[in-house]
Amino acid sequence: MAQLKIPVDSQRFAKGLSWKDYMAQMGDTRARTEENYGKATLTDDEKKFFSGVNQVKYAVMLAENWCGDVHRNSPLLARICEAMPGCDLRVFLRDQNLDLTDVYLNNSYRSIPVIAFFDKDWNEVGRWIERAGAATAKMHVLRSKTVDVAPADKQEAAMNDFRAQYMGLHDGPSSLWREAVKEVRSILETRLGLIPADARK
Repeated sequence: MAQLKIPVDSQRFAKGLSWKDYMAQMGDTRARTEENYGKATLTDDEKKFFSGVNQVKYAVMLAENWCGDVHRNSPLLARICEAMPGCDLRVFLRDQNLDLTDVYLNNSYRSIPVIAFFDKDWNEVGRWIERAGAATAKMHVLRSKTVDVAPADKQEAAMNDFRAQYMGLHDGPSSLWREAVKEVRSILETRLGLIPADARK
């Protein structure tokens, strides 16, 4: 199947929200996202890598205010964009931009967040969708011990427990955010031909 043409150019990009404007319109989910933005900082090594990526000029994020994966991962993606010199990020609401959304389906699902990176000529450099593979695996294990085994009248409490435990996996040095950064870094290294120093030995 041929690659779908990505419906984005300078004019369309300009209609997206800056990260600051996106946060401002979030309503009751803003505080949670702001808290994660405060926590989702990059390590020195990660900053060093992304600060050396100058081929990415535009980043398009697809998001929706209600999505848990967006609250957790969009702040980290914003941090990555901030670390790349000259990278301009714009956020588009998924359900208002289905022509764009449907280019980035995840096994036929409209999963979010999506981040797509472009060079100065609007060639796509890479894309990352929803959450790290390691996060999905841990999420399934947690659900199997909480939500999936809770009786009907305890589902809400079980869901709250699941969310709290899963968010807890994003704290500390072994945070699942490190896994997400690794995946984004690998995508850019592969597509841009950036060979890590330790791989040159």
